[in-house]
Amino acid sequence: MDTLDVVKKAEERGGRERREAIEQVLISARRLGCDMQVGGGQAGGMNLRYGAIGYAILDVNTRGVVKLYASPHPGKEVSEEHRDAVNAFIEGREALEPKSFPVHTYGHLENPIEEIGSEPLVAFVERAVQLIRRSYYEPWRELHEA
Repeated sequence: MDTLDVVKKAEERGGRERREAIEQVLISARRLGCDMQVGGGQAGGMNLRYGAIGYAILDVNTRGVVKLYASPHPGKEVSEEHRDAVNAFIEGREALEPKSFPVHTYGHLENPIEEIGSEPLVAFVERAVQLIRRSYYEPWRELHEA
């Protein structure tokens, strides 16, 4: 399965609105430098990752289920500041309603992507990329530039 297959299957399962919402999130994420990987599982979907080691940002499957990450790497500790910033962002967006809050590692959203809309998810991706840069890349750069 490739990206086109995922988008087509999403439209078959959820209509044009689901396809368009997924496409908008994927396009915006690509513009921010994110990589997209086709996800496995029965539903099929897309996993958005950022950076050389693929920090996790967001997953969405063809059923419209969205997963947001507060801890972008399973093997690296995330600071409380990073996690708090992710949760503050989620809490400040009415459309981003997780099934369980606060989000510690990752959280599934209550509504499918077509009901959430692409705008809050694009904003989440933008904020997540900003936080990953600040949490993981800037300290490294400062350490090596000194």
